Amino acid sequence: MRRASSISNRVPIMDNELLSDILAAERDICLQLDALEQQTAERLETLRRELDRMLGDETAALQAELAQAEIKAGQGAQQEADALLAEARAFALRLEQLDSQELDKVVLHHIARILPEGADDRQDEQT
Repeated sequence: MRRASSISNRVPIMDNELLSDILAAERDICLQLDALEQQTAERLETLRRELDRMLGDETAALQAELAQAEIKAGQGAQQEADALLAEARAFALRLEQLDSQELDKVVLHHIARILPEGADDRQDEQT
């Protein structure tokens, strides 16, 4: 019987050892989980900073492109305006150089295009 009592004394000791091992393993797992959570948080923070930097770089690049496009559009509009102004000045110069009789013909021609048929009495008087 002595053997039975020595086995029964060992079981609680083994149970305590097993419980200690389980608790130690649980502590190790918790420490590993904490370490993984910390690593994940650090990686996420690093990625967030990198994405913020990339967003800032992309925003700056797009703003620079916009500024260039505005300058280009402004230059194109200025060139178009300059061309129209030069054309208008050339036309005005040609009109200034017309004598009165030639100017009357031009004006009457344009009036005839504006007025309805038969409304141009002055043209009938000249013919």
